[in-house]
Amino acid sequence: MSNVTELIHDLTTATGQMKQAALTDDWALAEKIQKRRAQLIERIVEYANAATLTEQEANELNVVREQEATIIARAGARHRALGQALAETQTGRCVGKQSRMQKAYGAPGIKRP
Repeated sequence: MSNVTELIHDLTTATGQMKQAALTDDWALAEKIQKRRAQLIERIVEYANAATLTEQEANELNVVREQEATIIARAGARHRALGQALAETQTGRCVGKQSRMQKAYGAPGIKRP
């Protein structure tokens, strides 16, 4: 097994662990794993610049990218939820939701002179 193959295997393992951390909302662990992944990716890029990746190695990197897409989606959803929670805290009511009065009587109409 070549060095790049071992690095890709380590990256695949770390990405799987990071995905699991993201699915369980353990963002502190995900951040730690990401630091390790960054080092692995830098080393893989160095090797890839010197030699061509095999088809199997390229396929494994595609799997890593697919897992990263899941992680990014979870992180984006978390970011939006935190932003909405902060906005609700500042305004004292849910953003984007109608008040009980608006639900009961509908949105106010345009007043005509």
